[in-house]
Amino acid sequence: MLTDGVITLRPPRDDDAEALFVACQDPEIQRWTGVPKPYLREHADAYLARVVAEREAGKSHAFLAIGQDGALLGNISVMELDRAPGYGELGYWVARDARGKGVASAAVTLLRDWSAAELGLELIELLIDIENIGSQRVAESTGFLDTGERRPAPRQTESAEPTHAVYAWSPA
Repeated sequence: MLTDGVITLRPPRDDDAEALFVACQDPEIQRWTGVPKPYLREHADAYLARVVAEREAGKSHAFLAIGQDGALLGNISVMELDRAPGYGELGYWVARDARGKGVASAAVTLLRDWSAAELGLELIELLIDIENIGSQRVAESTGFLDTGERRPAPRQTESAEPTHAVYAWSPA
């Protein structure tokens, strides 16, 4: 569990399925992320099973951002990239009612620092749709720099078009 005193990042639990299902009905989450469209309750259950398996395999570490009142504020994960040791990628979304309140910046900072300290990541990337100005601002406010590189959407098979900007951060 990670916290800055305002939000807490904790691993997802089975009883989070309904909150995930409800949050992922938001068209903005569906627009900017790779969540299934339409997002069904079974997708939330499958996601929860997958993140446990991926954590156990050391492939990724998923966290939910939870507010002081226990509400789901967002979802963030770090995936270790196969292309080289010490490289990782962060991905996240923020629930509709939590947007514009610093949740994304706080969550990215917490997970970025944890990933460097606990996983030993030396380079962390954010792949952000070139039209997603809000996420670009989050990247810049948390110390990530636009590398100028453009790549296809992460983990998507529909298009190989380079629609995502690569932002990178290194602890050194």
